[in-house]
This record gives sequence, C-alpha cells and structure tokens, in this order.
Amino acid sequence: MRHNSKISSLKNKGICILKNIYSKNETTKFKKKLELVYKKRLKNKGSVGSSSNQLLYNYFYEDKSLLDLIYNEKIHQILEKVLDKDYVLQSTNAQNRVYKKTGSKKGEEIGGTWHTDSRYLGGRRLFKGFSYLVIIALDPFTKSNGATRYIPNSFNNLKKPERRLSPKYEKLSKEIIMDSGSVCIMDSGMWHKAGKSTFSSRWSIFSIYTGWFVKPYYDCRKLKNIK
Repeated sequence: MRHNSKISSLKNKGICILKNIYSKNETTKFKKKLELVYKKRLKNKGSVGSSSNQLLYNYFYEDKSLLDLIYNEKIHQILEKVLDKDYVLQSTNAQNRVYKKTGSKKGEEIGGTWHTDSRYLGGRRLFKGFSYLVIIALDPFTKSNGATRYIPNSFNNLKKPERRLSPKYEKLSKEIIMDSGSVCIMDSGMWHKAGKSTFSSRWSIFSIYTGWFVKPYYDCRKLKNIK
C-alpha cells in the first residue's frame, strides 16, 4: 500500500518523497567517500565543478561501494512500476552546493536556472512519465542551504520553461525539503532549478532513470579513466 501511494503521487503530482531510505551512518560514510573522490580529482586537475558547486560525474568510479547510491531496492520497486522493469540509468552525479576555497570559480555549474530533465522534439516536451529524477539527500535539504526548487504541476506543461521565469511563476515555486537519508522522486518534466549555494554542506545525488530504449549519457562498462 505504501508503494501504491507513492506511485499515485508520482502520476498525479509528479513528485513524491521517500523518508529514511538511507541511515545516518550510511549518509555520513557516503559523504566522506565523496569528499575523498573530490579531493582526488581536484589533485589530478579533473572535472570537479566550481568553487560554489562541487560536481562529480560517475562518482563511483574510484569507489565501487558508491554504486549503492544508484541502486536501492525500495527505489527500484517504484521505478519499475512507473517506467518498466528494464529501465536504465541515464546519468548520475553528486553535487554539493557549498562555497569552498578550492576549485575554480569558472568551473562547470549545472541546474542553476529553470529547466526540465526530459526530452524535446520539435520544441515540444515528450509526455510526462518519460523519465524520473531521483534526488538523494545526503545532507538535509532546508530553506537555508539551497534546497532544490520546483513549480508544482508544471510536469503537465509540455512547453520548455524560460531559463529565468517571471515573478508570477517564481511565486508559485516550492522548495524540496527533506531530511538526510530521504529521497525525492520527481517527473523529469517538472520545472525545477537548484537553490543558491551557501556555506552549509548540501551533498546530494541526482540521477535520471528512463526507459530501456533511451541511450545513457555514459557507457559505464567502458569507463577507463576519469580525471
């Protein structure tokens, strides 16, 4: 019954939150491991995002135990119902929107303006339910640490959002507030954007899952070197 209510929320509201998917001990270990990956890539002059948004693609390459962040049985049981039993991981990254003294000020930043993570053909977004964004909060998402924002029910709008919305739309936006260890599953067609960086840690995982027929961003089986 619990899964049914979450699936119903995804279909009707485009979003649901699963509480206590990862324990405090697990989130603490994950964060420590991600910090080690960050430091290693920074030392090797690899891609780590910017000094205000640490960004790690395929973070599990250096530490295979981090694969636990892209597959969790409780999340899987929902995704296989709203997608298909043979759904695929389209992409995944770890982010920490915190100001650091290390890293380049001009490094890559993603998600800072309004967007969707779905796909468009002829300027029209594919229908809702095409793919889902799974956000894992390794730190709490709060009003004071740049929680992700979204426009409720916007996943029903097939138009592409303007990168900078009018105040009218901005007033409609809400923050995704959740405790560490919680997970938000959201239709990739939902209009959303990252919160502003702060001086408080906000490690999180952003993964997109979609149908078996969609080509993933990376062929993880052939990853040889991440700098």
